Amino acid sequence: MIDIVTCEICGKLYNPNGFFKVCPMCQENDELDFKKIKDYLNLHPCAKIFDVVTDLDISVKKIKRYLRESRLEILEKDNHFLFCESCGKSIRTGRYCDECYKSHHKNMKAVYSDNSNTKHSNSIRFRTDSHSKRASSI
Repeated sequence: MIDIVTCEICGKLYNPNGFFKVCPMCQENDELDFKKIKDYLNLHPCAKIFDVVTDLDISVKKIKRYLRESRLEILEKDNHFLFCESCGKSIRTGRYCDECYKSHHKNMKAVYSDNSNTKHSNSIRFRTDSHSKRASSI
């Protein structure tokens, strides 16, 4: 059975791919907006949130979502704009402060199976001149 969901932005029906809560067209537009913000911040590295909103005509809600997704970070430590969803402490990016993140995740344990017969690790890295021409395995 094919799942069909409603896009959170435009309201159109689409087949989800499991990663986004918006249709492919809105996802593409969202990525273009994020690129605009990234380019703007490269030119204006100390820009305030409201400068970005005003100059690029991008909503505060969208910028806050990028902050919650940890795609953007506020420079000021005590910013009075983004707060931990658990304790309410001022944070720079994400959903939780470091203390709440650690306390929420202390009971989670990663399962690791050491298979010494594996030829390649499962890690990825940026390729530099000192690495071989072959890409890292994923």
